[in-house]
Amino acid sequence: MSETDAIHDVVNGYYDAFGRDSAAASAFFAEPALIVVPGQIILLGTRAEVEATIEGFAGSLKAGGFSHSKLGEHRVQLLNPTTALYSMVAIRMKADGTELQRAGFTYLLHKSDTGWKIYELIATDPDAPDLDKVIEGDRVI
Repeated sequence: MSETDAIHDVVNGYYDAFGRDSAAASAFFAEPALIVVPGQIILLGTRAEVEATIEGFAGSLKAGGFSHSKLGEHRVQLLNPTTALYSMVAIRMKADGTELQRAGFTYLLHKSDTGWKIYELIATDPDAPDLDKVIEGDRVI
């Protein structure tokens, strides 16, 4: 399995568990972890904090009819052999199969002896330009 496939499997596994099992979803995160959402930066030092935060986010979505998420467009960028960015659009679905909303996210993952883990989740605009078009080497264009 390639590194990009392994990274995709981690994020896909997280999305399979999100909204269904917060403990299982939290297992895809490292400790500490950082979550950056509009107006808030959340530092999570323990697995229990990660789990509780995921449970809170999922609960607020369920109040609006959320059932599950599907992975939309995604891109993996290896920054070095042990660090990667995974940018994607989550398609949040209702129980009746209709789309609730789309949300963009970028994940920072790091590989250790135990495999790839999510260290940072950043909420992004789902219509934001592709990173390849914005970053070229050390320059932002």
